[in-house]
Amino acid sequence: MRHKDGSASLPWLWAMTAAICAGFAIGIGTQVLQGALPNSWGVLANSGVVWALGAFAIGTLMPSDAAAAVGGTIAMALAALSYYWAVDWFEGISSSGTGPRLWAFAGLIAGSFFGLSGRWARRRPESRWLAIAPVGGILAGEGAHLIWFVGVDNLWPAGLVELILAAAVLAMCLARERRRSAVLAIFAAACACFLIAVKIIDAGFA
Repeated sequence: MRHKDGSASLPWLWAMTAAICAGFAIGIGTQVLQGALPNSWGVLANSGVVWALGAFAIGTLMPSDAAAAVGGTIAMALAALSYYWAVDWFEGISSSGTGPRLWAFAGLIAGSFFGLSGRWARRRPESRWLAIAPVGGILAGEGAHLIWFVGVDNLWPAGLVELILAAAVLAMCLARERRRSAVLAIFAAACACFLIAVKIIDAGFA
């Protein structure tokens, strides 16, 4: 399918197939990279931000807003499930079921949001930078979480990298978008929502 601006998107069937394949690739890939990368860098590979960015990327390929929301949800929920399947398969560690359920449920909400954001970032130039601002917000949220809330000393380099990336995304959005107060509000809201979501998920594990 080709749009007025000359860009192409996938038809529904291929779009959903791409979302399913992406979900499995993200989940299994993050589990493998988590163990392969040294020190705290494995945290960057296996993070909620990576899964959300996968949903965002899938959203850019979708043929409609509805497909973007559904595709992002599928990708993020399957990333959560396939991650735990990979843990069971490669490490021989049986998951209790709590982790897959909690993260898959989070994927149902965040996946649809970031899938839609990805489509808007590509298809709606008038709101592109507002759609990209949440990416910076969740980078800031996870960076802050790793540095100040986890309490593990060797995770601060990964958190610092995410904060630097968050600042770069925010600076880019502010430079391109005239509605700077809206960019700041969306950025802050995404950061706060990430931190709240992590607290809820941690409470679910506890």
